[in-house]
Amino acid sequence: MRRPIYALWFRPRPDAEPSEKTDGKELAARMERFSVATFPFYLMLSLSAVLATLGLVANSTATVIGAMIIAPLMAPILSLAFGIATYNWALIRRSAVTVLAGTVCVVTIGYLGVMAIGARIVGPEILARTSPSMIDLAVALAAGCAGAYAQTRPSIADSIAGVAIAVALVPPLAVAGIGLALGSKASSEIGLRLDEFGLQDAGIDVAAGGALLFLTNLAGIIIVAALVFLLQNYGQRKKGLALLIVASLGGYFLVPPLNTALHEIYVKNRLLRLVNKNLEREPTFGSKGTEVRIQTVNVGYRNDHLFIRVDLLADRKKLAQAQENLERFSAQLAKDIGEDVLIEVDIGAIDVMRLRALGRGS
Repeated sequence: MRRPIYALWFRPRPDAEPSEKTDGKELAARMERFSVATFPFYLMLSLSAVLATLGLVANSTATVIGAMIIAPLMAPILSLAFGIATYNWALIRRSAVTVLAGTVCVVTIGYLGVMAIGARIVGPEILARTSPSMIDLAVALAAGCAGAYAQTRPSIADSIAGVAIAVALVPPLAVAGIGLALGSKASSEIGLRLDEFGLQDAGIDVAAGGALLFLTNLAGIIIVAALVFLLQNYGQRKKGLALLIVASLGGYFLVPPLNTALHEIYVKNRLLRLVNKNLEREPTFGSKGTEVRIQTVNVGYRNDHLFIRVDLLADRKKLAQAQENLERFSAQLAKDIGEDVLIEVDIGAIDVMRLRALGRGS
């Protein structure tokens, strides 16, 4: 009798290691250790904060990733989730105090680091952490699930480093400290004002964006990690689930700003696609040859209107009807997306000269 393919696929191999769960007492003891703020915890967290601050200021992605890997902040967050699942108020309080102390530590180091360096430029690494959306919440949920499950399976415990990279905890806090230090003196390094990125209050909005991203990651990890522990039969089902529901209701207040940011991402992507299509059609803004060089395209909201800022270089011979073409272009975009659009174009008029030479090897 032939066996179905799926039966062969799921049949355990003789050499396969059993996927045993971590013993409940062992996991509880580990979470107790995670909840305690020790000197090594603060040392590694401080070093992580220093790396994150320097990496963010210097726009070094590798340095920021290094800060994520060595950051120990994931441990007390998981112990907090375990405390919710087991309805252990002592563990919840101790873990919460450790997370709060670690948060203050990282924000303070970010603040003092920028004050010491004297930096005033907000680069791409910082800006990338100022507008969290539902996408970031989804990442936090997936990372929290992976982190909690890794704690219950000794065979995959080494994957926790990947979880730390997937969901950034220290960099957003460092961004919050950097934003507080920059204040109103913050400026962009790419020639645009920060209000064109939706950051009307400069450094304060940078700090608020970083804090929102951290809270998003924190809430996502705690909620899904507690659920994973409950589903793995750790803790008290009824009491733990009731406490988890209460915690989830608290995290629900983060959804509106995240949903708004996700809508902005959707609109921005659609808008940029339409911009690129229309730039190829319009005679003034066509991108064929060397007649036009688009430097930057930035999209954001200003006074409840979509605002597009375009910086470009163009052949001065093609600028005779620039304003008329821009008005027609703006009307078409507004009709396509169903929203009012304000477009501002800064054009650097240039004289275009094309040279060509062919060198022969023989």
